[in-house]
Amino acid sequence: MSILSSSVTRRIPKSGFNVVLTLVAVTLFSSWILSRRGHARPYQHASPLSSYYPSVQNDCLLGINSVKHISLYSQNDEDGGLLQTLRCMGGHGTREYFEFGSENGQEVNTRVLRELYGWKGHLLDGGNENPEIPLHKEFFTPLNIVSLIEKYGVSKTLDVLSIDCDYDDIYIMREILLAGYKPRILITEYNRNFGPEWSVSVTAKPVGKETEVSWQNDCYFGASAHAIIKMTDAFGYKPVWSNGINLIFIRVEIALGMKLQIPDPGNFPHPLEPKLHSSCDGRQWALIDNVVLEHAVNPSLSHEDFVKKIPTVTLRERYHATKNLDYRTFTKI
Repeated sequence: MSILSSSVTRRIPKSGFNVVLTLVAVTLFSSWILSRRGHARPYQHASPLSSYYPSVQNDCLLGINSVKHISLYSQNDEDGGLLQTLRCMGGHGTREYFEFGSENGQEVNTRVLRELYGWKGHLLDGGNENPEIPLHKEFFTPLNIVSLIEKYGVSKTLDVLSIDCDYDDIYIMREILLAGYKPRILITEYNRNFGPEWSVSVTAKPVGKETEVSWQNDCYFGASAHAIIKMTDAFGYKPVWSNGINLIFIRVEIALGMKLQIPDPGNFPHPLEPKLHSSCDGRQWALIDNVVLEHAVNPSLSHEDFVKKIPTVTLRERYHATKNLDYRTFTKI
């Protein structure tokens, strides 16, 4: 016989029936609580809101770009942005990094991880070495960067990869990601002379003559933020932080698995960027459009063949003076 027979139900007013149901629910819940005694879980850090409410997404990544002016070892304030990104992306993980374009290793993006949190990894630079860090003297190009990464035993799923080449960043980044390396967090410098309207990069260095081409402390280096955002997106990354010099990206697959809301890439870079370097007018750039992105993810295309697929564009600069800064925009010639 059920707890409430049909005859009993008929004799109980509607309000009284609701009270009975409430008492039954409380009794069942109390029994469940008692059954859990002796099975308490050890203390853990507070879980994301989404673990209690599965339909609610964690908004941690949405606030990262507000973390500014925290710099211990980085050249600018990348330390704060990187540490906050790690907090949102599950912590320190395996504590493995790889960074190149490191100069003497003193002002680099990963030093704070090594010095304060016990991370391990390797630094590369074309003109410096220091085995204590360890910093290796290596001249890297799109053709040899993967073999160098393999040489130093870097894991395919390392935690942080930081790229600063001062010139052919987008070509080297493409080779690394195409080889199957999937860092949890990716940091790369961009050419801040461009706002969001142009997706361009320097043209690739001639193969075999890489040492003859380098940045001349002018406008012609690296790639625009828009180009880098599009290229990384093709390999499964989204930007979450920028300080006008570097961009920090997260691996989308991991973020979605953690129910993290991902910032809109349209937030990066600023709608207008101030004039920073000279000698931009009349320069020829590689145009990173959607067709190029399809070629970028094609593993059958070597670096040389990929470069041949990229169209070029020549840009004319225009200045827009304000009280404090000169802004610059570009038009196609």
